[in-house]
Amino acid sequence: MFMKSFFIYPNMRKGDAVALVPQVCARLRRDGVRLILPMQMRAAAPEVPGADYMETDEAIRVADAAVVLGGDGTMLRIAQAAAQNDVPLLGVNVGHVGFMTELEPGELGEMEKLFDGYSSIDSRMMLHVSVIRNQRVVYENDALNDIVIAKGTAFRVVRVCISADDEEVTSFNGDGVIVATPTGSTAYGLSAGGPVIEPSAENMAVIPICAHALTAKSFVFSPERRIMLTASCEGGSEVFVSADGGQSFAVRPDDRVIITRSPLRTRLVRLKGISFYKILQQKL
Repeated sequence: MFMKSFFIYPNMRKGDAVALVPQVCARLRRDGVRLILPMQMRAAAPEVPGADYMETDEAIRVADAAVVLGGDGTMLRIAQAAAQNDVPLLGVNVGHVGFMTELEPGELGEMEKLFDGYSSIDSRMMLHVSVIRNQRVVYENDALNDIVIAKGTAFRVVRVCISADDEEVTSFNGDGVIVATPTGSTAYGLSAGGPVIEPSAENMAVIPICAHALTAKSFVFSPERRIMLTASCEGGSEVFVSADGGQSFAVRPDDRVIITRSPLRTRLVRLKGISFYKILQQKL
C-alpha cells in the first residue's frame, strides 16, 4: 500500500530527535505525500516548508503511518492511539536500546523502501487491563509492553494472588508483579528475571518482582486466558497498577485486576528484514 500521509513524531525532550526531523522530512518528501508535524514543533524549531502542523490526536487519525523519533518509551506513548486508528509505526532509535525501533539515525536511506514496496508490517499483541470494584469497572487501559502492579512505599511488601480463568495459580509476597506481552518480555520483564518470548508466540508472561520466596516463579499463559490478580500491601500502604509505565491507578485490597488480550494490535513497520533473534543479539 502506498502511504500518502506521514506523521513525524519526535521526542520533544531529546534535542537529537528534534534535530532529525528535517532529514526525515527530506527522505519522505514526494509529490502527493503529506507531511504532518506536532503542533508544539512550530514554536520549538524552525518550520519545515510544506509540512502541516496538528495536535497529536488529530494527526494520528489522518495519517497513513507515523515515524517515531526516540526510543521505546516514545513508541509506547503513541502506541495506543496508533493501534486505535490502525496506524503503523516506524521507529528511528534516538534512545538507548530501542527494541521496537527499526532504524538508527544513520539508516534513514532505508525509508526509500516505504515507496518501493519492500516494507512489511509486524503485528504485535497488546494487553487490556480493567480494575473491578464493587462490580463496577473503575479503571481500564491497553498496553503494548506490560501491566505492572507494584507497591507505592519502598519498605512495604505486596501480597499478590494470581488466578487464570477463575482457578487459583499462585500467590507470593514481594514488590509486585508484571504481566508482559512478548514485546514487553524484553523490557521490565527481562530485568525482573522473566522469559524472553518471541513476538509470534503471543503469550502472556506473569513475572514476580523481587518475590520473597524461592518458589515464586514466572508463568507463561495462553493469550486466551483471563488473568485475575488481587494485591494488598502490609500496613495499608497503597498499591498501584500502571499500563506501559503511564499514569498509575491506586488499587484497593478488594479490587480485582483483570488482564486479557486486547482487541487492539500495534503495527510496526519493518524495512530491514532482520530476525527477532538477530535483534536480541544486537540489543542485549
